[in-house]
Amino acid sequence: MLRKIRYKLVYNRARRLNKRGEGLIEIECTQQKRRIYFTTHTYVKPENFADGMVTGTPNATGLNYALCLMIQDVERVELEYIKKGVEVSLPMLREAVRSHISPAAKLHDFGLQVVEQSERKELTKLNYQTLLNNIEKFRKNALVSDVDYQFLVNYDKWLRESGIAHNTRISRLRLLRALLNEAIKRDIIQANPFDRFRIQQMVSKKGFLTTGQLRKLERLELKGKEEKVRDAFLIGCYTGLRFSDIVTLRNEHIKGGWLTKKMVKTGFMVELPIGELFGGKMAELIAKYNGNVERVTKVLGSNAAVNKVLRQLLNTVGADSKITFHSSRHTFATLLGQSGVQLTTIQKLLGHQKLQTTQIYSEVDRKAITNDLKKGRKRKNKSDE
Repeated sequence: MLRKIRYKLVYNRARRLNKRGEGLIEIECTQQKRRIYFTTHTYVKPENFADGMVTGTPNATGLNYALCLMIQDVERVELEYIKKGVEVSLPMLREAVRSHISPAAKLHDFGLQVVEQSERKELTKLNYQTLLNNIEKFRKNALVSDVDYQFLVNYDKWLRESGIAHNTRISRLRLLRALLNEAIKRDIIQANPFDRFRIQQMVSKKGFLTTGQLRKLERLELKGKEEKVRDAFLIGCYTGLRFSDIVTLRNEHIKGGWLTKKMVKTGFMVELPIGELFGGKMAELIAKYNGNVERVTKVLGSNAAVNKVLRQLLNTVGADSKITFHSSRHTFATLLGQSGVQLTTIQKLLGHQKLQTTQIYSEVDRKAITNDLKKGRKRKNKSDE
């Protein structure tokens, strides 16, 4: 049976001072005459360390408090394993502390470690980092094992009270759920509190153009930058491509009436029958530029600059002021849904991995609702005759 590990601070074990004449303080962990060490990254002069503590400096009290917390963090890893009935060896302790993967792991450190080791896209990694920094503001130094049902309730409430947009809040909760699933795989926790906590559905936060507004936009007489921005937006409406996919769209992506491209954000491949979608309007737009779509896609500039021009154009066709370039993707999905295209087909065209993601686009405007009701009444009247 392994014995309890003992912890203490040791000074200048390497018997080597730095250029300022200071030595390193380390945490010594002893078990059955074996020892391992963890650095505290704290250096003091020889005369300022005695009896296992910092002395004789203005910052001695603060340094000793910080060093005590460091020892507690290391020992907590051992104690959490013991609570789970696991005998902790020094090699196990060293690996758990250094990798931040243990029952006592801090959520922030654990999350960064998991994401860094994964093959997630760089944008996704940045989203995880934003989540972890956000949770640190909510509850500093929270452990993975601290995240229970009440933690989620309080965090969700804190996000709402902080003015975080609905879809951003939902996105962060989903990322947190994924991290906790990783913790289960590593036997850090036994169950995911999200099994009892319901995450709300995302809602559409961008507007979309109605069929009438889209027709008005198509008919605008424009030149120069305005014409390129309008036509790029129309490409989005006809294909559902994101801005990042449109600015990287090249002529070789379009062959034989199909647009085939790997999406920048997700890495998924989409195949779009541009000769069939919206009556072949995308094909007509390409023909306008003599088959060279790059005359539009290569000259757009940043998303923010394009949105500034776009809003001015959309005001002239009576579109919502919240419309952005991404609304072209929303328009694509919404108008296809209104025309009777199945949601699963729209899912494939958008390159969504999950059908739930597509469902936020399945809106209809009031005009479409009214028209459907009128058609229903006409059919009923005919059947009554």
